[in-house]
Amino acid sequence: MKGEGIKELKKYLSIGKPLKVCILDNNSVEFLTWVRKNVSPEKIFSQYDMILIPKWVWVEVCDSDNRKSYINDLKHYSKVQIIDEVDYLTLVDYKEAELYYLFLYCCYNVSRLVSFIKKNILKNRPVEDLDPYEEWLNIFYEEGLDQRKLSNGRIQKKNAGEISIAVLSYILSYYYSGSIDTITIFSSDRDTYEFVSKAKEILYKDERFKDRSNTSITFKSNDFLIYEWTRLGYINEDNIDAFVDNYRQTRRIKFTRKKQDNSIEEQDKLIENTVFLEMLKDSTIHLIF
Repeated sequence: MKGEGIKELKKYLSIGKPLKVCILDNNSVEFLTWVRKNVSPEKIFSQYDMILIPKWVWVEVCDSDNRKSYINDLKHYSKVQIIDEVDYLTLVDYKEAELYYLFLYCCYNVSRLVSFIKKNILKNRPVEDLDPYEEWLNIFYEEGLDQRKLSNGRIQKKNAGEISIAVLSYILSYYYSGSIDTITIFSSDRDTYEFVSKAKEILYKDERFKDRSNTSITFKSNDFLIYEWTRLGYINEDNIDAFVDNYRQTRRIKFTRKKQDNSIEEQDKLIENTVFLEMLKDSTIHLIF
């Protein structure tokens, strides 16, 4: 998205209507292609005003024709935009220093990336003396991220999608809080959750951001979606065992459960499918990730 496209997006994000925005991660798109015959995209996405996909994620989506086709079909149910990371500068009203800090904080889960940014981008200068955003963004993408060559010849950039999703979510949260009611990230990648969570801790302490209004950022993991679909009746009770066996593997879940005295316990642990099936019947549980 360049030029007029990003300006139209800014205008749409500023109309004052309480928007529901969804950001899609590649791993969730893959999962949704598997379950499409069971739960239609219309049931999942028609409640959102806009679906956003960062370009670094879109590159991963395009490794699969099925994922690419699924995204293209979403245009029937919601406004779909693929956003070039270069355009993040326009979305923050050209406040380059603040955008630098958003990228820095969204990398704090990986100390090597933080060191790279400080050594090769900031270069011991005041942040006001940074090179132009597009230049240092390219250095970060091409030289800062670990990479490996995939079987299809594409060079995969480790954590590029997770970082871009985290930065975009905080741009929406801090710069468009007056127009956006909901920011929901569809992802089952634990890294994405950790990148967003770690950045939140730092932003809440940073003088530049801590007193600003912001929209909360929430997640819908694959397990969250299965839990939600059983509640909404999208998955038939007679078929839930087969559905979970076919589409879910043992994974770590962060959740809360209400106790008998109404206090809330928080857990974060590996959950096998047999245990997960029991959790689906428990209305006192709330899945966080």
